[in-house]
Amino acid sequence: MSDNHLTFNIPSGGENESPLSLLLHQAITDDDDQGENETNTGFVMWPSAVMLAHHITKNPSIVLGNDTRPDGNVMELGAGCGLTGLAAAALLQNDDSDNTDQVIFTDYNPAVLDNLRRNILLNDFDTSHEVFGLDWFDQQPIDENGEAVEKDENTWIDTEGASHAQCRLILVADCIVCSNDAELLATTINCALMEGGHAVVMGPGSGARFGIADFPEECRSLGLTVTVDEDVLEDNENDGSHQQLMDSLELGGSNRAAAKSAYGFTLFSIEKPITST
Repeated sequence: MSDNHLTFNIPSGGENESPLSLLLHQAITDDDDQGENETNTGFVMWPSAVMLAHHITKNPSIVLGNDTRPDGNVMELGAGCGLTGLAAAALLQNDDSDNTDQVIFTDYNPAVLDNLRRNILLNDFDTSHEVFGLDWFDQQPIDENGEAVEKDENTWIDTEGASHAQCRLILVADCIVCSNDAELLATTINCALMEGGHAVVMGPGSGARFGIADFPEECRSLGLTVTVDEDVLEDNENDGSHQQLMDSLELGGSNRAAAKSAYGFTLFSIEKPITST
């Protein structure tokens, strides 16, 4: 197997169940500073993607939902290598309820999108999941000239200008990097998430990145409800799967010390209230 292929064994929700085994290829860029520049962030594995994949597989109801959930698909925003979306796809495939929901993987860089398609094929899913380019700026209600953007109601727009139905669940890992990302991400989630839907955002601690501390208020200003958990890693330390998580973080290029000191991890759980009758 190529050196650029990784195998992640992500703990599953059941105590006696085997971990989910996911194959992943990391895209290659000619940039010597791979992952450092804004356009290259999707080429490397970020620690929050590992943590969020771990979180949803330990709590599969996030992806599988319940009888009260709205019908719709799952989206990974800023998917990068796609680990979190792949974990969601594996959960859907292993579900006994004949769930046919798709995972929609989105990012901006065309090379990253090609790599996402490759990773979907590597994992040989029964359902045909999809990959689309998505630019956060295209989802904003006001354009750069201060004019209202015309688009179909309850849709998001891909980079080709096509409209798509909102999703019931949005997964996001390590997408808040710059100070304006808080507003852009909150607006994009609000645009792509259906009423009654749920979004889960994993990022580093509030002191590690610009925008993390501002994100909850940006969501609330749009009518979204937000809860914040800053003890995600610590809550997991007494769990029997903690060592698997540490192994996965190391495989992705991080380690336990870095995860605790440099990241810390913050989990945002977001709900979009039902307002229509």
